[in-house]
Amino acid sequence: MQYGLAVSDNHYFDENPNSPSNRQKIEVELGGKSISISTDSGVFSSNGVDKGTQILLKHTAFAVERGEVIDLGSGWGPISIHLALINPKLRIRSVDINSRANQLLQENITNLSLENIECTTLDEIAADSIDQIWSNPPIRIGKQSLHELLMQAFSKLKTGGEAFLVVQKHLGSDSLAKWLETEQGHEVQRLDNSKGFRVLRVTKK
Repeated sequence: MQYGLAVSDNHYFDENPNSPSNRQKIEVELGGKSISISTDSGVFSSNGVDKGTQILLKHTAFAVERGEVIDLGSGWGPISIHLALINPKLRIRSVDINSRANQLLQENITNLSLENIECTTLDEIAADSIDQIWSNPPIRIGKQSLHELLMQAFSKLKTGGEAFLVVQKHLGSDSLAKWLETEQGHEVQRLDNSKGFRVLRVTKK
């Protein structure tokens, strides 16, 4: 799927960012550990774990104990790395259109010796095969592109599978929840409402 075409070529959800590289090593807290990871310009939240993702990660007690999970819009890998560290039995499929982000995540996976994360695409994932989706989705790609992306991602979920999404309230979390519930027919629970963000727990019907 192609998306992000209406924004600057330097934006983090472009396939090939044109912004000059500015690679750096930073220390972050993930999976209950302080770890060193690689980031770069042209990827989302290159200076650390963003606020929305931090809020989402407070709810990873809901993650399945074993099975397959998609990290949708994985960036340099905060969600994937956190899930891999707290539960090595999970198989995590990390999906991002940004080639620079994928290179960083692969480097971080190698440096942290994490064997249960795989960088992939939605097209390479079988329908009805995934237990959960975890995502800070790219809201700014626009409503139509976002809906198309989520419909494709949800087609990979098993019936009864769940998606955990964090969305800023002022960027349309409530309208997204309504679309998922009334137009897509899923069950939506508002799991958290703090610091300008909502965490949605969506069960595929």
